[in-house]
Amino acid sequence: MKHTITCLALKAVVMNALVVMNVSAAAQADPYANPPSPAFAGQTGASAPALSSSYQVEVLATGLARPRSLLALPDGNMLVADGKGEVRIVSRAGAMSDPLTGMPPVRSVGGRGLQDISPAYDFDISRVVYMAFAAPPEGEPGGPVSAQERTRIQQAGEVFQVNRIARARLKEDNSGFENLEYIAEIPGRRMVSAPDGTLYISTVGAGDLTLVQKLDSLEGKMLRINADGTIPEDNPYFARALVRQEIYSWGHRDPDGAMIHPQSGELWTLEHGPMGGDELNKILPGRNYGWPNVTYGKNYDGTEIGPSARNGIEQPLYYWFPSVAVSGLMMYTGGLFPQWQGDIFIGTMSPTEGKYLVRLEMDAERIVSEEHLLVDGDRRVRDMVQGEDGALYVLTDSEDNDDLDRHFPGEVLRLAP
Repeated sequence: MKHTITCLALKAVVMNALVVMNVSAAAQADPYANPPSPAFAGQTGASAPALSSSYQVEVLATGLARPRSLLALPDGNMLVADGKGEVRIVSRAGAMSDPLTGMPPVRSVGGRGLQDISPAYDFDISRVVYMAFAAPPEGEPGGPVSAQERTRIQQAGEVFQVNRIARARLKEDNSGFENLEYIAEIPGRRMVSAPDGTLYISTVGAGDLTLVQKLDSLEGKMLRINADGTIPEDNPYFARALVRQEIYSWGHRDPDGAMIHPQSGELWTLEHGPMGGDELNKILPGRNYGWPNVTYGKNYDGTEIGPSARNGIEQPLYYWFPSVAVSGLMMYTGGLFPQWQGDIFIGTMSPTEGKYLVRLEMDAERIVSEEHLLVDGDRRVRDMVQGEDGALYVLTDSEDNDDLDRHFPGEVLRLAP
């Protein structure tokens, strides 16, 4: 009997050791193995174009810290905003102004507080811009706060920040903002104004994942509000009880780019996946985009999250695997680059897959080819806009990383033939 027990115990030890070895082997497995299969041809991995783009690069402005958003003004100047909440004018000649006056107080940590600044669709007439940012609690000043101070405030049970959407008018002389109004308390990520005057706002769904699929939460949604913050009556959940009526679509992880399609007027977005599964989406009202249950991405240890397709879940127009860390989204309609007409531009910021500007050659909603521009620069691309002159202006991020020995200022680049 004693011998039998000893053998059983030894067998248990061996089995436990095998389990540990299997777990260890799984942890060391290639996380990029077994990539997901696309739902249709051309949904991922488009080849490079037969003819590479030809362009010249000019550094229009440099010295930016944590830049977030770039706007092209009708007078040919640029407006650039950083995460601290400072907004400057960059002239056609590359001169950079002092911070503009009239900004709301922004509470930032590590240069992150202002998420986005976006022009009203009728900016040429109204000169109105929208701002998404973290504000200090009422009566407290804005400005940078250390991560340690944030932790102290939160652990004390106090309010650290109030997430707000505001609108203001850029003065005629570009010296500052006026008529500032707070229109919503929403944790906005990216915004885009539509021809009907409504405002689309993305929110992140990477915190409490149980909330992303719930319609009484703003986590992981695309929202739609009127210019004054009220709810449009044609929103899919307008006048519905027990839901957030701002919701336009849901099941999003982290949309970090948004545009109104110049031809169709539809909302298109760009979304971060986890490890893989960055997406280009066409957003339809009341539709579910899957996260966190349906995704082309994996967990960061390479384990599966869920299926890449399911009935009732919208498919992306295009996805990347592995992730390229997408940011910014626009369609080119200018005249300087006729071969780029109707093509989509996207920034990437991946430390492993590269940092560059993506050009997606389009045929309606089909991606024909994928070209990588500014590859040699190896800079994180945050945003891009088409200027009044038809040139493409690109905003690169600043970096200050001792571990990787990467120290760069943020820059505004001008791409022209």
